Amino acid sequence: MSQFPKISVWQKIKQLLTKQSTENNDTAKPQASSDAAASDNSAQPESVQNEESQQPQNANRHVPNDDELPFFDSISSDATPITDFIKGYFEQKQWHYTYYAPRDSDLQQSHHLSLRMKNKDIDCGYLFRVQEQNHFLAVYGILPFLIPESHQSAAMLLITQINYDMIIGNLEMDINDGEVRYKNAIDIEALGLDEDIIESLLQSVVAMTTVSFEIFSDLINTSDPSNDLPTLLEELRQEAQSRTFFLPTEFVQ
Repeated sequence: MSQFPKISVWQKIKQLLTKQSTENNDTAKPQASSDAAASDNSAQPESVQNEESQQPQNANRHVPNDDELPFFDSISSDATPITDFIKGYFEQKQWHYTYYAPRDSDLQQSHHLSLRMKNKDIDCGYLFRVQEQNHFLAVYGILPFLIPESHQSAAMLLITQINYDMIIGNLEMDINDGEVRYKNAIDIEALGLDEDIIESLLQSVVAMTTVSFEIFSDLINTSDPSNDLPTLLEELRQEAQSRTFFLPTEFVQ
């Protein structure tokens, strides 16, 4: 697969500073530069185009072949480039996934692709969320169980403490049903997108989801967990020890 075009932070700032003030000009900005160049030539009178074609500098102009074209130029204008790229990645890996088109009520028009993966015999769901207009990609690792209402206060305390020192991504819980998930996201317009980026992003989410599974499994197995953080951490430590103490090892216990 080809690599997505990258844009530096300074280029993004420059785009914001040079953006037109009217809505019509704003909507014209996202058009690809290749389309703009083509429209400029087609708008010129035929005589002017003939004169330009006779100029010596055009004789050595390099015309890229299909392999040199960026990924955005290799698909139709009505497709969803980022989503298609991820679909192609899944199909290349022969992974079964489910695609969900954007809902009419979704102002961000987000595309979703879901699949299940197993790591250390832990089976969890993973969700790719794509916002084509904003060029955002988020990957979620969703735990296969819900936090009961009796444990949600302790879970929120634990999530807050874990997120405080987390460098990349974050844990979050839906207080409506107790779903816990780990999320990591990237700005594709700034970083680009290729197979290495997808694999790195997915591996980080799988690793953190596996750790979260163990932590919150211990939490829901703790009866009447404390809302005091030091006490809660001690309860989780004891629960983890009781889960692993009698596992066979090479040494006599």
